Amino acid sequence: MTTVEQLIIKIFDDQEVNYLTIKKLKRKSKIKKILRLTDKMSNTDIKNKLLPHINNAIRVVKGYKTGLYVTRNISDAEIIINAIKKKPCSLNQLKVYFPIQANKLVQLVSQMVMSGQLCVNFTVKGIINLSITNNNTEKNESILPEIKTRSDREKMKEAYDHVGGGHSFVRIHAMREYLNWSTDRFNQTLEQLTRELVIQLHCGDPSALTEQQLEDSYLDDEKQVCITITWRSE
Repeated sequence: MTTVEQLIIKIFDDQEVNYLTIKKLKRKSKIKKILRLTDKMSNTDIKNKLLPHINNAIRVVKGYKTGLYVTRNISDAEIIINAIKKKPCSLNQLKVYFPIQANKLVQLVSQMVMSGQLCVNFTVKGIINLSITNNNTEKNESILPEIKTRSDREKMKEAYDHVGGGHSFVRIHAMREYLNWSTDRFNQTLEQLTRELVIQLHCGDPSALTEQQLEDSYLDDEKQVCITITWRSE
């Protein structure tokens, strides 16, 4: 664990939270000093300063309205459960200022309701309120692995199907954004599936993408920018 990770984990522990916005993190004096942050830096600038100091204890992810967050390196399901344990809330309340993008959050909450981890109640105004089905920690922990034990290959295929919406050629940057994995984890999974001939990488016209979308694509061994993938028939 790096020094920066240790400091951030201590902040999480002291505040009894699992995540903070980049905006709040940059106000922490020790972090600001080590990373040499200035008040004029954008959230993306701070993210780029932070990434070299990340090993495996924390993650930088996009949340509601593309806001940037730093979270503990735990599953999204655990983050959701811990948040609702702390304070039962509506789906809309959970969505705002949360380190999971809205479409992925809704999908995860739906899975957790169906698996029995969460229960829902509807108000007369149609508001969906969420709470923990059973406060027995042992029971909740026994359900969590059902979400966590899916292989990265299965999760990658899920992202491919969800983002592609039935299309064969799916943009890599969109899958990367959907999964919210670390760069190494995403690239290693992509490379492994390519070696196993499960997927095929395709180059394309880089002018069709923004600078950030190009950065979130994939650079192969020949330094070509791969923009899309296709999943081979099994």
